[in-house]
Amino acid sequence: MRLVTTLRGLVPVMMVAASVWGVPASAAAGGHGGGGGGGHGHGDELAHHHAHDGGHDRRQDDRRHGDHRHGEGGGEGGGGGGGNQPDVACGDVAALISAITDANNAGSGSITLASNCVYSLTGPAVSPGTNGPDGLPVITGNVTLSGSDTTITRASGTAFRIAEVAPGGTLDLYGITISNGSATTGPAGLNGGGILDAGTLRLTSSAVTGNTASNLGGGIEVANNASLTLNSSQVKGNTGGDGGGVHINTGGSLTALGSQISDNTANGSGGGISNFGNVTLTSVELRGNRAINFEGGAITTNGGDFTMNSVIIDGNSSGSHGGGIANFGSQLLMQSAVLTNNTAGGNGGGLYNASGTAQLIGDQVTGNTAGGGQGGGIFVAGGTVTLTGTTVSGNIPNNCVPGLPGC
Repeated sequence: MRLVTTLRGLVPVMMVAASVWGVPASAAAGGHGGGGGGGHGHGDELAHHHAHDGGHDRRQDDRRHGDHRHGEGGGEGGGGGGGNQPDVACGDVAALISAITDANNAGSGSITLASNCVYSLTGPAVSPGTNGPDGLPVITGNVTLSGSDTTITRASGTAFRIAEVAPGGTLDLYGITISNGSATTGPAGLNGGGILDAGTLRLTSSAVTGNTASNLGGGIEVANNASLTLNSSQVKGNTGGDGGGVHINTGGSLTALGSQISDNTANGSGGGISNFGNVTLTSVELRGNRAINFEGGAITTNGGDFTMNSVIIDGNSSGSHGGGIANFGSQLLMQSAVLTNNTAGGNGGGLYNASGTAQLIGDQVTGNTAGGGQGGGIFVAGGTVTLTGTTVSGNIPNNCVPGLPGC
């Protein structure tokens, strides 16, 4: 049994209902976030690009998001229509790569992609790359990609992730699905199967699905001091070593609103989320995630603050402890959350608390199972767990071990 893991460093084409998002903030200034250490014995640190063409005064056309955020232009972009015309014709990967390069060189740029369209990447644009090959140019400026039912996917037997954001870079995605990325080359394994984020990454009405990383962050890796925001988006069906959906490294952050992290798989720990930074989830669903060999079917968290408001954690599983959540030292706060139908191979079907603090306020912990141990609802191996107005019932083989006030 392994209680604490070492430090290491979210479908088919689908869309969540569009939500209004403000004009993207300007690019974060020159952060130098170092990469995380390897998981399960991998000690390599991420190295990051710092190429940032700051000497250009020219700017690309800064279109209003209202003109093209969910543009309705045709896939091939016929004549007329002004703001409804895509900047990159459907399927024109060379033009997409060129447009991103131009935006990087200009310092910023907004690029409208064709609606209901697939852009199939047949080889890496960056190879071998400091952090492994990438299908698109590394984002060093403030770049926005907008579409509607628009997918960027790897269509090749060659392994490469889809996108990488360098320290100081910002990538905003609106109505975009990132799929089938593969960060699996190299003897020590790679991070971020879909997207490697070492800067600022924001997804609105977008999806990261069906990507694979041999090391950390099957869907998305958030490197040291980087930030990820999910708004009405999905991280689904990804696979990684730790953090099948998302891995957040030391100093990194995840903020998610109205989103889903589901059906992801970690061969190690944290089927949905593996966290070493700070996380805030509001109205988020974590369903059907798996940690095959270790802890935290939906979530494993190892430090920092982890706050959940009106979150549903349902039907997740772990090979070891914490079918829903495994806490190894975070300040965990759950308010109006539902923790149900999760299964642990060891202790703590719903919640396994090894260290740190866990406050449950107005929550429901029901119908969870510790298949190979005790504390079907909650198992406290260390740290402190407090219950306020929380229902813990119907868990197998028992509700709380040891007994807790209010349980």
